Formats: sequence, C-alpha cells, structure tokens
Amino acid sequence: MKIHCLQTGTVRCKQFQLTGASNIISRFYQLAFTDKWGEWMPTYCWLIEHPEGLILVDTGETAKIYEKGYLPDGGLYHKAVETRIKAEEELPHQLAKIGYKTTAIKTVILTHMHGDHIGGLSHFEHATIYVGKAEYEMASGKKGAGNGYFKKNWPAWFQPTLIDYTDGAEGNFSHSQKITADGQVVVVPTPGHSIGHQSILVKNERFTTILAGDLTYNESTLKAEIPDVLLNNKAAKQTVKTVHQYVKSNPSIYLSAHDWNAPDILENTKIYKASAIV
Repeated sequence: MKIHCLQTGTVRCKQFQLTGASNIISRFYQLAFTDKWGEWMPTYCWLIEHPEGLILVDTGETAKIYEKGYLPDGGLYHKAVETRIKAEEELPHQLAKIGYKTTAIKTVILTHMHGDHIGGLSHFEHATIYVGKAEYEMASGKKGAGNGYFKKNWPAWFQPTLIDYTDGAEGNFSHSQKITADGQVVVVPTPGHSIGHQSILVKNERFTTILAGDLTYNESTLKAEIPDVLLNNKAAKQTVKTVHQYVKSNPSIYLSAHDWNAPDILENTKIYKASAIV
C-alpha cells in the first residue's frame, strides 16, 4: 500500500486551539473577544492505494467558500476559523498531479463533517462514502448549524454509509470498523474535536499509519495530550489519551490533517517515539 498526501488550501484557528486553554471561560473569551490567531496551516486529504481499490480520506476545502451565502456572514464561525483556497488547489487538481481522476476513487471515508474536510464531496457521487453515525446525526440534525455544519452545502444526492463500529476492539480502542476485507484499513472512533470524529488506521506488517483528522494539530500536541477542541468536550481528553497510548504501544506514523510536517513524516516513515521523532 501507498499513501499520498494531498493539500487543499490552508486554514487557521485561534491560538488557544493549538496550545490549549485552562478552562472553558478562557476558551470562550479567546474565541469571541481576541484576535490571537494561530499560523496558517495546510488542509490535507489522504489517498490510500489498496489492492481492493483507491480509498480517499476526506475531500478537502472548496473555492465555493468565496461565493456569497456559502458560509455564514456573521456569528462565531468567522471568529473560530478562516480558510483559504484557490480553485486550482481543489482536490481534482491535486489528484491529477499524481495521475488519478476523481472517478477512479470508489471509497471515501470522512474523519468528520466540518467544511474543510467535506468541501470536495460533489465530485464523489459515484463512490461509497463512510461517516460516523453520531457525526452524521449531529450534522444533519437541528443542532448542526450551531456546531459548524452546513447541510445546505451538501450535494442533494448525499446519503452516506453510517459507521457504528461493530467489529470489536482494535488495540486499546474498544470498537472499530473494518473497511477492507483484509483488515488493513480500519476506522476507530475518536470523538472530541466533533461528536462523531473518527480516525483511520492503515496497517502493514511493520507499523500503523494513523490518519488522525483534527484529533490534535500535530505530534507535539499529541505528545502533550492537547486535543483540538473549540470550547468544551468531555470526550476529547480521554480520546487523546487513548490514541497517545496506542502510538506508544504500537509502531505508528501519526498524521494530522493540519500539520506542516505530515508530508515529511509520511515520506520518511518517521515512527512516533515518546521522547523523540526518529
């Protein structure tokens, strides 16, 4: 198997999401009343070349964000996140650079349903699209818009296959879902950044590659067990502890969706170490 890193624009959030905050009051104050933005970071998707077919993890951002009405005009949304992308940075162009068309991809797995991870959905009507059941129910429900999901932007045909993690334990994860028959591509629940956030484990005989979505922003925040949460989520800290224990117990490559170091980690097979990255 081979994994490709595909960048679709950049994103930034408030600095406290990168470095943590002491409590929810501090988080809300920094979100609503300060302009302490973090650095611009990449937005990555991942293409897995598997014998059973091409598997895409997330679909990236879209240049439609510049169209009037696509994103909210006000509210907390623009205080929490800013995104940038050019039309030529969208996923079809990034796939073309490595010799693939969107129609070659038969399976799409979404780590979660925030806009910068599902912006390219419109290109995959032909594919089987997997999303966590809890994530989809939140995103499509009455509380969706207030939690950063914009159903109005979804393709009319969008009816994903919902994952309820019925395949038992995977390492120290109590539940999992196999995507491939050989068990090399497995989805595990990693709630925290969103209620139904999930991560993808790509396993070979030597190590596991963890496509972690927005679980943490990079290896350093995983090591410090700082989850990527906006205000408060009780599941987040426990999830990060679980993932951290997994990478300490199993040879693993840890890839976050917004880590500038991710391409180098992937290309050079930098296995996570508790004390250092080697």
